[in-house]
Amino acid sequence: MSVIDPAVSVRLSASDARRLSALLAEAAHLLEDPGPHRMTDGQADALGGSASRTELAGWARTLAAELRAQR
Repeated sequence: MSVIDPAVSVRLSASDARRLSALLAEAAHLLEDPGPHRMTDGQADALGGSASRTELAGWARTLAAELRAQR
């Protein structure tokens, strides 16, 4: 699979795309989880910089879905 942006081009094998998709989906879950497994605010800030928790979770879910669709 190729991910192409005017500034960046990245190639992932199918297995790497599946792995990254799973990782992103899990990160989104941990950002959204209301329970004890919820990612801390510090962890969310470290991952997302200036992005809100909701924005970061949405981005991770969207990218995970795009990777799954490219298999």
